[in-house]
Amino acid sequence: MISALWTGIAGLSSQQTALDNESNNIANVNTVGYKASRVSFADLMYQDSIGKGSSITSAEKQYTQGSLNLTGSSYDVALNGDGFFVVANKNFSGTSENYYTRAGNFRMGENGTLQDSSGNEVQGWAISTIDPSSDVTSTNSNLTFFTDAFSKIAGNQVVQFSNKIETYAAKMSDYTSSAKSDSTELSGSGIKTQSAKISDIEALITNYTNALESYAQNPSATSSPSIAQSTLIDYPNTSTSLLDSESDQIYVYINGDKITQNYESTVATDDFKAELDAAGITTSGTTTDAEYNIYASRVATYKALSDEISKITGLTAYTVNSSTNEASTSNVDVLTGSIKIDSIIPGTSFTVGDLAEVSGTTELVGVKTQLTSSVAGTGEASVTSAMEALRDAVAGIQQDVYEDSDILSDDNAVTLSFDLGDTISFTIDGVTVTSSSTAATYDDAIQDLITKINADADLQKQVEAKTINGKLVIQSKDAGVEFSGVIKFNDAGTQYTKERNQDISGNSGANAEFMQIVSTVDQTTSLSSLQLKLNTLGLTNSSFGEFSVDDSGIITMTQDGIDYVIGQVAIAQFTNNIGLESIGNNLLAATNDSGNPIYSINNNNGVSVESETLELSTADLSESLVNLMVFQRAFEANAKSITTADELLTTLINLKR
Repeated sequence: MISALWTGIAGLSSQQTALDNESNNIANVNTVGYKASRVSFADLMYQDSIGKGSSITSAEKQYTQGSLNLTGSSYDVALNGDGFFVVANKNFSGTSENYYTRAGNFRMGENGTLQDSSGNEVQGWAISTIDPSSDVTSTNSNLTFFTDAFSKIAGNQVVQFSNKIETYAAKMSDYTSSAKSDSTELSGSGIKTQSAKISDIEALITNYTNALESYAQNPSATSSPSIAQSTLIDYPNTSTSLLDSESDQIYVYINGDKITQNYESTVATDDFKAELDAAGITTSGTTTDAEYNIYASRVATYKALSDEISKITGLTAYTVNSSTNEASTSNVDVLTGSIKIDSIIPGTSFTVGDLAEVSGTTELVGVKTQLTSSVAGTGEASVTSAMEALRDAVAGIQQDVYEDSDILSDDNAVTLSFDLGDTISFTIDGVTVTSSSTAATYDDAIQDLITKINADADLQKQVEAKTINGKLVIQSKDAGVEFSGVIKFNDAGTQYTKERNQDISGNSGANAEFMQIVSTVDQTTSLSSLQLKLNTLGLTNSSFGEFSVDDSGIITMTQDGIDYVIGQVAIAQFTNNIGLESIGNNLLAATNDSGNPIYSINNNNGVSVESETLELSTADLSESLVNLMVFQRAFEANAKSITTADELLTTLINLKR
């Protein structure tokens, strides 16, 4: 009798535990990511082949996949497959402990980190700290992140490696409004019109985008830079040229199109005559004015053709010294008829066809020589080549131009004479160079000043000096780098500070800002919280973007059309999920039974991350209600066995009485 009482009590206890478990399942039927638990019954010890009741050996969660519900909320994330999100419960002391959950109803916390509904910070591989010296290419040294001024997108690409993710983001200020045509006073030096500059930039954007896409398709490719094509075209030299009247012309075929330049009739100046006489091309007193004018017209014609070629998208042309192939607008050099054509798009070739001078029915064929062949680069280096070419076209180089009259004048614009002992100086940031006081002429002083500027250890890092069409030109060495140079003319002890010629000075490019930021998510680093605010990450001056996550857990924040990969959600897996300990708030803790979490780079372990989706509870209300009735009946039956045994025991006691 006594044994039956204890057996019934054991049954009551186990059935009560089963009821408690089923009640918990019912209570969590709407809990996101909840996994229903199941109790396992076991019979107790036996005596004389008769058992002593039942017990609950375990109440185990069943880690089956729950139904996925599309919510449309960008911060809702679900796992489809085996695995758990990792969250850190950080306390005020700065320490934290990692827990695991299937509940992906996340949010952005006040500090900008990705958090669960209880404020625990979601863990993953975060974006590395932006290093302005290595990760940012900017034409403005004062800016290392995107501002509202960068309104144009130059390129955007996510490149995935086996253990890291790189985001290339490049933007520009409005180059269409800042671009200005170069002055025709600089003819022959590769000048561009406003429309040509804009067309060049658009072609370079396409080239940069293509390089990024190729890199993303094969990030492990051997890295090699792209090389731009350079071709020299030579027309007949001074002694054999046919150009001598307005009916004559020269032409060249480029990419199948015929570029024609008619004879530019002009009058030779005294300086022009003296220059040719000094070079031995002409003889003073013997050469007629008509002959000088022909030479001057040829110079103008060659320069005009180079300007026409520079209007072609992706090309720039300039007259050169035929011995060195270096850019030159010296009349003596230009008369050789040599024009160099460069592609400003690295890796993109162009075709030069026939070229000739035409006079009446007579054609005198020129010669073309390919100096450098176009080579399409690969990998990261090809991206760098494309980026640098785009940056240079967008930002351009500052060109300060001074005509003779700009320097040889007093404060009232009265023309001054240059005498022996007069000097011309140039200053940047406290560094000054001065022409020799022994210079006999103004031209000698200018050439001496140019030599000293280009030779000075400090100045040569910032600027380069030259003459273009007889004008002093001081230009920045690097694209986008501005300088404030000061020219002073010392006339017999009186110094005059000179301003650059505003009508001729300008910028070789579009005079706009360019910036590229390369950010990295390194999956070999330790797990950390995932910061979502873009300004905190050093990417932009604006905090928020549109949150999205892909099937491998890569988190992207999109702002103003640019996608920034700012981290990747870590997915933990365990050898024994049942060994995890439930601690409440949808959290699980690792135990010795579960083993340590296992992480896989790029989440290539069979689990898929579903965006704008939540995993529903696996608790089945219908099944739980049926189980409740079964456990209730079992509880009542066990209670009946106790009351029956009690009645029998009472009967026995009464018999004794």
